[in-house]
Amino acid sequence: MRIRYAQLADADAVFGLLGQLAMSYRPQRSAFDQSFELLLSAMTYDSADLLVAEDGGTVIGYALTRRFPVLYANGPVSELHELVVDEAHRGRGAGRRLVEAVIARARTAGAVELTVPTRRAHDFYRRFGFEETATVMKLPLPPD
Repeated sequence: MRIRYAQLADADAVFGLLGQLAMSYRPQRSAFDQSFELLLSAMTYDSADLLVAEDGGTVIGYALTRRFPVLYANGPVSELHELVVDEAHRGRGAGRRLVEAVIARARTAGAVELTVPTRRAHDFYRRFGFEETATVMKLPLPPD
């Protein structure tokens, strides 16, 4: 298994994995394609990481992290927005390897903090040293 940066050719695999992510939105392929290309571009400017776990040439998981400056932390903050491993490959270390890669990238990029909003995976992230500090609230903004 290896962790690498996502490429345009990974779009179908990542979209397939997206359907396994517990979420409150239904992925739409046209919106996904547009966002996928924007995220690949953002990696060029070091404001995002879209990493994939690949096993035997097959993408089995991915992690999406964004990095941005904030005023309160005295430096940039990284936020892990999405992490999913294919159900058939869970429990074999792909998620752990993706998070380790995300942590390494955050450090390399000079982030002072890595956050992850989650409802279900508290115990998983605590194994890496994450601490619960806040509740994430959201306001859906449907198109007018």
